[in-house]
Amino acid sequence: MSFRGWLTLGLFLAARVWSAEAPPEFTLEGVGGAGAILTPGGIVTMYGQHLGAAGQCLPPSGAGNYPVEICGTQVYVGNEPAGLLYVSEKQINFQIPKDSPGSGTADLRVVHNGQWSKPLTMQAGFPKMKIGLDRPAYTDMPVWLRVEFRSELWGGIRYPSSLGPAGFGCNEVEVQRDGKLLTRLPGSNWNRGGMSFSGFPCGGYGPPTPRGFENRLPLHLLYRFDEPGTYEVRFTSRNMEFGVAASKILFQSEWIPIEVLPANHYQRAQWLGDVRSKHPMDSSELLADVLPSVLGLPDQASLEIVKSYLDHPDENVRRFAQNGLYYWPEAERPR
Repeated sequence: MSFRGWLTLGLFLAARVWSAEAPPEFTLEGVGGAGAILTPGGIVTMYGQHLGAAGQCLPPSGAGNYPVEICGTQVYVGNEPAGLLYVSEKQINFQIPKDSPGSGTADLRVVHNGQWSKPLTMQAGFPKMKIGLDRPAYTDMPVWLRVEFRSELWGGIRYPSSLGPAGFGCNEVEVQRDGKLLTRLPGSNWNRGGMSFSGFPCGGYGPPTPRGFENRLPLHLLYRFDEPGTYEVRFTSRNMEFGVAASKILFQSEWIPIEVLPANHYQRAQWLGDVRSKHPMDSSELLADVLPSVLGLPDQASLEIVKSYLDHPDENVRRFAQNGLYYWPEAERPR
């Protein structure tokens, strides 16, 4: 072989050795550290070495969905390709496939120009939620559920929802007892009148929620808790979009037991009497706690309290009180 031939072969072998020595590299610390979870649909920033070409690579403008390859780089969660938002030599921003595993583990890999990284096995699915009663619950009294959960995909509970006192926006709570789902209360369906709506479907209205009342939902506005005992609740948060029949589930809890205690004979009357005597006027407190607590069980004492806020100075309070009247038969509502 001529000298040129040997030189060409040497350069070719050197290039092969160099490319084999520089596959994409990253560690758990570069993907969020210990406790990081590959959540379906989540956006992740990864740091490492040899992840992509020198410089910065972005998706083509107007591409719609994120492409699965940019500048020779791909990311895989399990066997599913991830959508890419940004690629450089030391950083990748990608979206975890929505069909990736909802539990267990998944291997995360990067391939650049045919060179594969070592697989990194990570926890997959949805972060754990802490769900339970906000305070002890009694029959025919308010039953508030508190949800404690941290995720970049979840903006928390925005209550009251734009869809009404019993509308939980993008959140849903099912309740069952002895394996049988409870039926929703009459008056809790705020969309039955063909109400038009514009804006973010998961949004709320009114002033900011006061400290201590965040991330709660009034279960008694959807279900009747008139018998003591153990119930089970399941919380679901959805990515709701207009015109989409079945919205994507972002997070869903297990069935969580809650205990409803028997109330004494005068407990509800004493509580409503205390609300009536104090007659709070602060809009934040009224919307986040007082009015939703009073609604649900259509008795005369609670009706008088709701009626007293129909002329409140805050339009949001007036709207909430007016919608709340649907819990009472039409003949009993003020005209």
